[in-house]
Amino acid sequence: MIPEGSAQCPCCDYFTLRDRGGHEVCPVCYWEDDGAGLEALDEVSPLNHITLRVARSNFERLGASDQAAVSLVASPSERDGLRREQRATYF
Repeated sequence: MIPEGSAQCPCCDYFTLRDRGGHEVCPVCYWEDDGAGLEALDEVSPLNHITLRVARSNFERLGASDQAAVSLVASPSERDGLRREQRATYF
């Protein structure tokens, strides 16, 4: 079971982080939280090596922030019941 955090992941929108910008890796999408927010959608993350916009789109298509992380993320059943407030900034 994935513990619910108090902070929302900027990639998948699930509340899985203890704090924003703490370099935690989200178990739902495998995005490492570098502290950048939605105002930096098109800046390449030095930790994740892609933009947040691309990672968010990847999550919607693949269920992970990038193809290499697909086998590392939580399954849909593992994330069932986690709070998510989806933001419309994918495209």
